[in-house]
Amino acid sequence: MGFVCSFDDAGAMLERWRDTETALLTAHSPALQRGGDKTWNVYCVFLCSAVPDKTQAREVRWIEENLERTRKIAACGLTNREQVVNALLPLLPIQYQPVLDSEEFDLTKRLKKRISDIAPAATNAALDDAVPPNEIVRMLGVQS
Repeated sequence: MGFVCSFDDAGAMLERWRDTETALLTAHSPALQRGGDKTWNVYCVFLCSAVPDKTQAREVRWIEENLERTRKIAACGLTNREQVVNALLPLLPIQYQPVLDSEEFDLTKRLKKRISDIAPAATNAALDDAVPPNEIVRMLGVQS
């Protein structure tokens, strides 16, 4: 639950974020009060596409450290979707996207590689229908 605000530049964000937060909370207080248990977890997100100077960048980071009234995310220099997603990561579900080599898309090759790590002698036999299962078990060194 929360609000997202965009600013033209870091200077405008630094100058207006507190008043913006106050105005949003005041305007939406009836709805927030009906939010029940979630009202303690309201976010204000302040974003801009302009790149801040060093001093402004440090001050923008301080916005997030202000824990009064709402939790905050503040980011500048956002020019593409990936940068916006990175800025919003604290709000998003855990992001993990495994990178697979083209070879790893071939499930047979992946399985053979795994088998070869465990029992190299069984690599080809494990996927050969002509080899009896008890022979594969023997090759894998499984004790019954």
